Amino acid sequence: MQPNNYFSDFDDLFERMTGDRWGGFGRYARPGYGSSEVDFAVDIAHHDDEIVVTADVPGFEKADFDISVDGDLLTIRADSDVESSVDEDAYVRRERRHHAMRRTIRLPADVDGEDASATYRNGVLTVSIPVEADMDVRHIDVE
Repeated sequence: MQPNNYFSDFDDLFERMTGDRWGGFGRYARPGYGSSEVDFAVDIAHHDDEIVVTADVPGFEKADFDISVDGDLLTIRADSDVESSVDEDAYVRRERRHHAMRRTIRLPADVDGEDASATYRNGVLTVSIPVEADMDVRHIDVE
């Protein structure tokens, strides 16, 4: 009788859980998960004269953001270092955390990056970018 290989059993279980059929841990193995820089979800609204991009990005300060517009690309970066420590008698604890996010979004219209503005309140970042004035809608008559 051959002894059980418990490592092999765990390997088999893990393989089954990470497979596409199960949708288990496989989603956590994607690039960016658990790394120091991750993507984040955004809402994009195209109004008549501006594009408004909204993102829930809690845990940052206003100074942590670097936002840029290059042509029709909007890049939002946030980078934060948090350090805390507790010193009680013989017990010392120090914790450090680096949190970074980055996302580049292709905007649905030509924009005027010079007049863009951004606000950050209660963990919600809102970026407003005017649409270029010369991009008026031109109707074409069918002959």
